[in-house]
Amino acid sequence: MTKNNNRRFYSLNDYFKDNFKSKIYKVSLDGGFTCPNRDGKISHGGCIFCSDSGSGEFTGSKLKSITEQIDEQLSFLKDKVKEEKVIAYFQNFTNTYGDVEYLRKIYYEALNHPRVIGIAIGTRPDCIDEEILELLAEINKEHHLWIELGLQTSDDRIAKLINRGYEYQVYKKTSKRLVEMNIKFVAHMIIGLPTEEREGILKTAKDIVESGAWGIKIHSLHIIRGTSMEKLYEKIPF
Repeated sequence: MTKNNNRRFYSLNDYFKDNFKSKIYKVSLDGGFTCPNRDGKISHGGCIFCSDSGSGEFTGSKLKSITEQIDEQLSFLKDKVKEEKVIAYFQNFTNTYGDVEYLRKIYYEALNHPRVIGIAIGTRPDCIDEEILELLAEINKEHHLWIELGLQTSDDRIAKLINRGYEYQVYKKTSKRLVEMNIKFVAHMIIGLPTEEREGILKTAKDIVESGAWGIKIHSLHIIRGTSMEKLYEKIPF
């Protein structure tokens, strides 16, 4: 394990250096998806903290192919990313919310790029069925892969307040299947959600660890203009 200056956590950067012997960057891609929490399957409007771009302000344009987006991102980062390899990150909206053959097409298009050494896929635990799990397991055998699950909190009361659209048991079921299939996954959590206290934040962290997550991504709550979260904050500051 890389020396990490006495940090109490093992960073993704450390992991890359240990496994690829160099710094690895991520390029953010738009796979052209929406979300069941926006298109009416579950709800409209999405989670109340999510922007109109599906929290993908720095992704490529969905009007371009995956290859074109990767090349564009690499060009944009050329002063920082010289010849290094990259992870292709399907970031905004729900990147398993589609036909499995379409998913196969765009995932492998990213993996076939000469600078890409693996993919990361941002999604919801209620949008990974057995057919998609089989595709992910196939990719996982030959390529570097991890899934990013938007949990935010394990408290169903607060999940309902932020309009997450699924219960914690759904996350537990999906994370269990990912562990069984040896597919790495990262859980996202947000610190600062309305009405959540310290005990609840610590419980979410503990629940993520117990779920077998490979990693955790911790966000401080950021209130974006134009979201339902902004309207809630203006009405009842927290």
